[in-house]
Amino acid sequence: MGRWIVAFGVLVVLSGLLVSPVSGAGATASDPADTDEPTLHVELTADGDATVSLVSVYDLTDEDERDAFETLESDDETRTELLDRFTARMQPVAANASDDVDREMTVTADSIDVRTTDDDRGVVVLSVTWAQLAAVEDDRLVVTEPFASGYETDRTVVVAGPDGSTIETATPEPDTESDGQASWDAGTEFDGFEAAFSLSAEETGGDETDAADDSLPGFGVPITAATLLALIGIGIRRDE
Repeated sequence: MGRWIVAFGVLVVLSGLLVSPVSGAGATASDPADTDEPTLHVELTADGDATVSLVSVYDLTDEDERDAFETLESDDETRTELLDRFTARMQPVAANASDDVDREMTVTADSIDVRTTDDDRGVVVLSVTWAQLAAVEDDRLVVTEPFASGYETDRTVVVAGPDGSTIETATPEPDTESDGQASWDAGTEFDGFEAAFSLSAEETGGDETDAADDSLPGFGVPITAATLLALIGIGIRRDE
């Protein structure tokens, strides 16, 4: 018998504060804000933790979007509430994923970044710290859950390894891959997802020379800013 579990992905709804984001063909970027399209950005550290960022992009040449963005930009209380709600929605996702990977994942609030760019875009980045997102296997990081069990998204997903890491394997095949990170376009089927990164000798605490010697033998729903809603809405299907 199949059952649907509400799990991952975020729909942020405000009364024009966060309106329909701009979409376009953005390039993979190491800084989550350096994108021109809505993105879920995962940046791994060598110990398996990650900063998970939800990125929304707004067209500041559009009057309504500009007004909405400027309202958010100037409202500390709303920004704090938005981050708190995003964090609260991610915490049960991590708890559920913990059961699947047999390690304790936890989520804590990190930051909210609201900025404008030189090309008339407004960017909002909601970030949380996700402990033990990746499994650490000697000199490798392996990411599976919460993506592997039917994750669905309407935005680009980027997974970036630590500095100096390289992508060993990635399933499904990334749409873009460069500099130790990979991205998958919106609408990608993530069933069976796995991304494995090889860490550099510096990240694992090893020595480059020793390693060489040893080798010889990753909208529009109207409500007010005061009643901000951050809603999670994707389903993971599991059979019993």
